[in-house]
Amino acid sequence: MLEMDDILNDFVRAWQTFDADLIIKHLDEKFVYDSQWVFASLDCQGYKEYIQGKFQTLKRNRITIEAEIVEDSYMGGKMMKLIQDGEAPVYYRIKLNNDNSKVIKGDLCAF
Repeated sequence: MLEMDDILNDFVRAWQTFDADLIIKHLDEKFVYDSQWVFASLDCQGYKEYIQGKFQTLKRNRITIEAEIVEDSYMGGKMMKLIQDGEAPVYYRIKLNNDNSKVIKGDLCAF
């Protein structure tokens, strides 16, 4: 079984290479995504479409993303820090399902 660190490493690689499949393979069918900058939550299918489109746009526009795993001093554990073209960082937290095999929740926020 994969550990949280393994899954986070795949998320980091996905953002570094714009390969959405590295994220999608870890999503539970009940996955929900929320962002501080988006009004409505996305379900699993909506997020798959969103992240594929997002990565295509970033790649097409030659946007640079720095991604790394950092300690989450707010919630505990670890999370991903993303920096786009040297702008202020944003943070992506994930939550695993009860048997820790799939991601059921993703949250993107400024802290």
